[in-house]
Amino acid sequence: MPIQKLYCYAAWAAAVLVLLIAINCSAQEPLRDHSCTVSGAGIFAAPEGKDRDNFNHGGWGFQAGGGFALTRQREPNHGHTWYLTANYLYDKFRVRKSALTDAIAKESQLAAATSAHGDFSAVTLDPTFRLTLSRHSSLYWSGGFGWLHRGIGFNGVSMVPPLLPSSSSLGRFASNSGVFDFGMGLNYAPTIFGGVMIFVEPRVYHGTAINSGSTLVPISVGVRW
Repeated sequence: MPIQKLYCYAAWAAAVLVLLIAINCSAQEPLRDHSCTVSGAGIFAAPEGKDRDNFNHGGWGFQAGGGFALTRQREPNHGHTWYLTANYLYDKFRVRKSALTDAIAKESQLAAATSAHGDFSAVTLDPTFRLTLSRHSSLYWSGGFGWLHRGIGFNGVSMVPPLLPSSSSLGRFASNSGVFDFGMGLNYAPTIFGGVMIFVEPRVYHGTAINSGSTLVPISVGVRW
């Protein structure tokens, strides 16, 4: 992904988070589940569907999110809370050698390609249901719909004008579509961290239309407030 686009997506995500924090957010909370929430995590993802044959497993990336409570539980140790959250995901994979060979056979301008990578970006709006198990832990489920960007970049030495012979980029192809997502996870709040929670979350993203063959299964580990 070009660095300018990555900065643009990061700025967009930051603006969303600031807006969400400003809505219905209180500084002091008697309950562990705050009236607003922000999160950040590293992810390890696997491509599924048709992309299982296109990319190597083990893509690394990150996600960020934020939102606000639609309902509040009355007791600190049990009950449930509904949130409305916005989430951003970015992940990158190496293209399998077999898929690269097939692409070269079908497109002559890629004849000099020596490697390729795929990158995914997703922005989704997700209603989230949290079920409190104790003062320190809660389970949650979330799902929704949003936007998915799928990009493929080919690298190698190009001898085709106007690119320089030393150019490492041979071409880039991108597609945009809607995406459905669903996930569940566990929040754990150690006493020493105050209102900060550690969370683990598996999630599934499935593209629509032109990206209907793309399914991602990221596992996230991060922190949430």
